[in-house]
Amino acid sequence: MRIAFNGQRLAGQPFGVGRYLEYMLRYWNEQLPEGDELSLFLRRPLDERLSGAWPRVRTVLLESRMSGLPWETLRLGPAAADYDVLFCPAYSAPLRYRSRLVVANHSVNETEPQAHSWLYRQTYSRLYQHCARRAEAVIVPGERTRKAVEEYYGVPNERLHIVHQGADEAFHPMDDQPELLSATRKRFFGSDRPYLLFVGQGSVRRNIPMLIEAFAKLRKDGDWPHGLLLFGPYKGDAPLEAILRELGVQNDVVQTDGVVDHHSDLAPIYAAADIFIHPSENEGWSMTTTEAMAAGTAVIAADRGGLGEVASGHAYMIEPNLEALVDAIQTVLSDDSLRADLRRKARERGEALRWEKLALQTLDVVRDVGNATKGYVDAG
Repeated sequence: MRIAFNGQRLAGQPFGVGRYLEYMLRYWNEQLPEGDELSLFLRRPLDERLSGAWPRVRTVLLESRMSGLPWETLRLGPAAADYDVLFCPAYSAPLRYRSRLVVANHSVNETEPQAHSWLYRQTYSRLYQHCARRAEAVIVPGERTRKAVEEYYGVPNERLHIVHQGADEAFHPMDDQPELLSATRKRFFGSDRPYLLFVGQGSVRRNIPMLIEAFAKLRKDGDWPHGLLLFGPYKGDAPLEAILRELGVQNDVVQTDGVVDHHSDLAPIYAAADIFIHPSENEGWSMTTTEAMAAGTAVIAADRGGLGEVASGHAYMIEPNLEALVDAIQTVLSDDSLRADLRRKARERGEALRWEKLALQTLDVVRDVGNATKGYVDAG
């Protein structure tokens, strides 16, 4: 079988979707049946850290000034037309593509009020709907996203396949490496200071301003030594510096661009934190929460959407509001036995969501479509 893989999202900083691609390619390189061919189509050459990482993957470079949908439609579509199946792992696919297609949809956030602008709904939302309806199979991370793709996009349930998103083996508890954990805390705060952690792209939708306000209230109302580490870029409406100054925590909050040489470099950052907090209003899934749990870190998470599917029963779940968040942080920090129990439950969940198994499930869906004997029937 010949499988084409849309690798456009490997360019740039590897956040959630970029990491998803990397994990698929890493494990498919080992799991691909003998005689199958996997071709990775790229708009730009791989950077040095990925070059040569997947010996069984054939790289096809389609350099172009175009990006996004134009590149997919005008360059990728014709080049992949004679393959048995094309896998598009990030929502969109070439327009007018007529061969067998599998698309991965990681969330359908536009179903939530104010999650996206009117322009987004008229452009990207329509595009993602078209691509999902066009595909023979759509891979989604959980039940919430499955339901949204079925009801909002109009894709029949028989074409939808739930495959969770997980954590790599690099993410595990590091209690036996106290010097590494201490060095990690010193790296960000200048001293061996305990900290609370959020990893990912900060935004209003993810309630990062509320998290900062909760942290400021925690500092004001109690004698807690903790700092707050926001590991990832901030995309909020107001400048982060202004928010920190207004709340008086500019010396207690550290925010980074989230760039690491290797994704496994995040492992001690999770493990060194006292609590990982994800207060988002809406997520299709959360790889960062899965990684934090695999690292054995106590988790506080909003009981919303995909976060509930990831963490319920394994984390301290809250309604995403300021009072509930402050109370949760105080409760978890004050109760050593509760925090130890949350760490144990987190480890159990993280171990159940390992990429090796999940990548194979994804490959099975792609190969099943490639082996099909008839083409798609448009849902609408």
